[in-house]
Amino acid sequence: PAGFRRLIYDEITIVQACDNLGKGIQSGIIGNDDYRIVCDVTKLICSLFANTPKTKASWGLVHADFLSGNLLIREGQLIPIDFSLSGWAYYLLDPAICLCNLKKHLRKAFIAGYGLQLTEERLYFIEALALYIILVAASRQINNIVWKSWFEKRFPVITGEFCQKLQRHVSFIYDI
Repeated sequence: PAGFRRLIYDEITIVQACDNLGKGIQSGIIGNDDYRIVCDVTKLICSLFANTPKTKASWGLVHADFLSGNLLIREGQLIPIDFSLSGWAYYLLDPAICLCNLKKHLRKAFIAGYGLQLTEERLYFIEALALYIILVAASRQINNIVWKSWFEKRFPVITGEFCQKLQRHVSFIYDI
């Protein structure tokens, strides 16, 4: 349709998400320390993105909602559906999203089946993308009262555990 533009999952998006999450301080949903960690991780992710070239091999159109509810299996083939969040991003965003939402015991099998050849550097980038999408998704719900209990319960874990692990280069994708 005229004027339609695909989403772009880049540095601008994470900075906007960070700014939007700042509203959670005013409403008491997010603590100052948690928000400071979000800001630090946002800078880290921006730095990673700035140092990761957007080439034909690494950047392009992604599904961006690669969850089991958006996948059909037909004749042994996975068929993604619901492309409403699809946009431009690093190709590793899709497996990062899927890994965040898979049960822990399935993650290694997914990595093998997806054909991801994980170096420490690549795993770190996937984990950064996982936090990226979690923070972006959370920022979209910051004013949604239905999500208040999620923020109160999960956000301190995300910042206190997973964000800090990313900052220390400690892997967490099998724990999230």
